[in-house]
Amino acid sequence: MTYTLVTLGLILLTGIVFLPRFKLVLERQIHAVNFFLTLVATLVGVLLAIAISNFEENRKEKQDVAKLILASIGSVETSREYSQLLFEHYQSLSTDDVKRPTFFTKNILPYPDYLDVFISQTIVSKNLSSAGLSDLNELLINLKRSKKQTPALYINILNRTEALLQTELRNQQGNIDYQDLELKLDAIEAQPFPE
Repeated sequence: MTYTLVTLGLILLTGIVFLPRFKLVLERQIHAVNFFLTLVATLVGVLLAIAISNFEENRKEKQDVAKLILASIGSVETSREYSQLLFEHYQSLSTDDVKRPTFFTKNILPYPDYLDVFISQTIVSKNLSSAGLSDLNELLINLKRSKKQTPALYINILNRTEALLQTELRNQQGNIDYQDLELKLDAIEAQPFPE
């Protein structure tokens, strides 16, 4: 943005040279004016090239982050689906079944390990919203804590994590603005936990 503003400023400055008021100076100092115009044209070209390059780099970075978010969503979905199947099987066991007390110690709920890799990448911390990054960190802590203790809570947190990642993905793709993002993140955080 700065490069674009400087470029526009140089173009306006150059336009002043062609005002009728400066016609006499233009005729007397033609070589100096030509040198100045060549210098400004070169600077404008360089600054525009930098601005275009920065724009393209930012766009590509957002696409890369969107790909990483999609991979994270896949990891969370897989963990949640498997956890739900385990939980449903656990609930189908009779309360007198001897397997029931040790079911989750023998059948550990899967943790989406990719999320730890995802959140540690510089490109992610640079491009995710601060609210989303903070909420995601909290969810990861809660996932690790609830995994061994409360399967229903664990599945609920996986659902919240997926909703958060979906919201961040929509933001990266430009489908929602920052205010909508914050409202959606607040709504995800306000969801009640299972009893």
